[in-house]
Amino acid sequence: MITIYKYNPETGISGIINKYFESWDFNAPDNIWIDIYKSDETENLRILKNVFNFHPLAIEDSLKYLGDKGLHHPKIDDFDKYLFIVFNGIIPEKNSSKYKLFSLSCFIGNNFLITVHNEDADNTISKDLRTALTNSSFKKGPDFILNLILDEIVDRYYPVLEHIESDIDNVEQSIFKESPSNRLLLKILNIKKELIKLRRITSYQKEVLYKLSRGDSEIISLEESIYYRNVYDHLVRVSDTVESYRDYSAGLLDSYLSTVNNKMNEIMKFLTIIATIMLPLTLITGIFGMNFDVIPFLHNEIGFYLSLGLMTAVAVIMIIFFRIRKWI
Repeated sequence: MITIYKYNPETGISGIINKYFESWDFNAPDNIWIDIYKSDETENLRILKNVFNFHPLAIEDSLKYLGDKGLHHPKIDDFDKYLFIVFNGIIPEKNSSKYKLFSLSCFIGNNFLITVHNEDADNTISKDLRTALTNSSFKKGPDFILNLILDEIVDRYYPVLEHIESDIDNVEQSIFKESPSNRLLLKILNIKKELIKLRRITSYQKEVLYKLSRGDSEIISLEESIYYRNVYDHLVRVSDTVESYRDYSAGLLDSYLSTVNNKMNEIMKFLTIIATIMLPLTLITGIFGMNFDVIPFLHNEIGFYLSLGLMTAVAVIMIIFFRIRKWI
């Protein structure tokens, strides 16, 4: 699907049917945004190669990322008349810390913006920004629209982080309330896994936004670079939050392992006490079980009961002694 929005200072915003779009004047006063989303590769090549004549390597990267749902290394390449940008975004699932990853490739010039992305859901980028696009906002140029897109992508991290924080709190309470279990350990490891993945996504992308916020390129105006700096600050805050949560999750794992060790120590302590109590009882039974004919109470009717009473008395005395020493 290819969606084309065109802004003319006199007529305002209008849509263009893809098959009628055959050329573009790079010096025109008009601004245009072309959004390529899960469309036919032939049409993609027609727009990127025939109409705009972008560099073959940039076209190859954008179309390769379009068909790949994995994490791609963010980058920004300057081709003089336009910038080629690769950025990663997420689609949060409702009421969950889960999300889907997608790649966004952008070609931006003085009067055009082309976005190529492979979201696994509906085309949420265009859908979310249609209501924000007005004649006054489109008039500010493609760099303003790109700023809105990147800001929207960065804002999507916040609900995911909120759910991760809630998961961390729940796991922390469970560690000290429940007995150690594989289910609890799996929760902790899943949280660590998600945070490591988020850390990779956010940390790699800071460099792209930092370059856009410096205003070094003529494509991004100095006025607009301030807004990119704001988006960069948001991403830095997200990255720092992910890093702090990652450290906290490591602490959760340490707490869980400490709980397991304490539980194991309690079990070993209990078994040691049982073994210690049984030791003198075993000695008594060993003495009375020796193969000698002359043993006190051996042939007495109450001998068996006396030995049981002796063993019981020894066990009780040892338990009282352990309690006095506060070992149990």
